[in-house]
Amino acid sequence: MNKEQEKKVQKVIRDKCPDQLKLPFALWTRIAVQQLIRELWRSEVPIRTIGDYLKRWNFTPQKPLKRAYEQNPKAVKKWLGEEYPVIRQKAGKEDAEIHWGDDTGLCNDSYHGGSYAPPW
Repeated sequence: MNKEQEKKVQKVIRDKCPDQLKLPFALWTRIAVQQLIRELWRSEVPIRTIGDYLKRWNFTPQKPLKRAYEQNPKAVKKWLGEEYPVIRQKAGKEDAEIHWGDDTGLCNDSYHGGSYAPPW
C-alpha cells in the first residue's frame, strides 16, 4: 500500500465500525482490516502484514470491558428486583422471549477477541 492508501485505511478505522461499511465484523480485527483493504483496492495483504501496519500506525489491541464505567449497582439491583420481574411475568403470559443486548450491539462477555484502536 502507498502512503495515501495507508492514510485512508487509518481514517476509516478511526471513523467507522466495520458493520457501517457492510463488513461482517463488529470490531476492527486484523481480518476485518484485511478485508477492508481487499474491498477497497482488490489487494491481498497477508494477515501478519496487517498486524505490522496496525503496529506502525500506533493502533493497539483493545479488549472490551467486563463492566461499564457508568454502571450504577444500586439502580441495577433495583431494576432486577422490581422492574424485570414484571417484564418476565408479562413475557410468560404472552409466550414471548426476552432478548438481552448492550450499547455496543454485542455481548461483551462472549466476545473472545479484541479490536484495534488508537491508544487513549
